[in-house]
Amino acid sequence: MKEYIPNFSTLSTLIDRLSIENVKLSHFENEIEHDNPSTDARKALEKKIITQNKIIDDLKNELTIFMEKIFVDKDYSFSTEERTFE
Repeated sequence: MKEYIPNFSTLSTLIDRLSIENVKLSHFENEIEHDNPSTDARKALEKKIITQNKIIDDLKNELTIFMEKIFVDKDYSFSTEERTFE
């Protein structure tokens, strides 16, 4: 059984990262829609949008795999995180 690492390979971390990447995507799309970028800047933004969509798709796939393992296979073991304060 794989052990998941807190703040790295957990459900909340994947969801957080997916949210962050969607916010970045929306900023790029907003810039194209509202800031009237130059042709070169627009091309750069369109490239960033393609990259963001790929990252988002990959994260969604990872999230699906993760959730299936936890909720369908009931396989979730994690390392206990030690705290530096009480």
